[in-house]
Amino acid sequence: MEEHKQVEIKIDDEFTIRVDKGMEDIIKNFFHWKIETCNCCIDYKGLVWIEFCDFEDWKKFLQLALRNNIEIKCMDHKKNTLWDFLQEKVKVKLVYDEELIEDPNNANMVLGTGVLIICVGLTFPKEFIDEFKKLFFEVLKLE
Repeated sequence: MEEHKQVEIKIDDEFTIRVDKGMEDIIKNFFHWKIETCNCCIDYKGLVWIEFCDFEDWKKFLQLALRNNIEIKCMDHKKNTLWDFLQEKVKVKLVYDEELIEDPNNANMVLGTGVLIICVGLTFPKEFIDEFKKLFFEVLKLE
C-alpha cells in the first residue's frame, strides 16, 4: 500500500499525533469535542477510514449528528445533514476484542485482561470527503 503524507497535529500541550494530510482538521476537531479516534486514513483502498477507540466515542458522535439533524429538519426537511450522510454513504464496522497487556513473566507474550474493547470504524468513498467535511463542521463547530 502506498504511504500517505502525514502531518503532526497538536491536540493539547502534552499530546501530539500524526495523521494523513487532509484529515488533520477532522481529527483535531474530534479531539476538541472530546471524541477520540485511534486510526484514520485518507485513502484506504479508495475509502476514507476513521476508527473510534471506544464505542462511547462513536455514540457521542452519532448523538451530536442526530441532534443537529432534528434542528435542521425542523427548518428545512429537504436539507442534507451529517446524519443523512452517515445513513446513506457510510459503512460501519464494529470490532471487539479483549484488552491485552504485556506478560510480566515473558516479554514476548501478552495476557488477556477480561476487559472488553469495542472499536467502531467508519468508511466512505474518498470522493465524498469534501461533502463529509462540510457537514461535519456544521455539527462539530470549533468554539
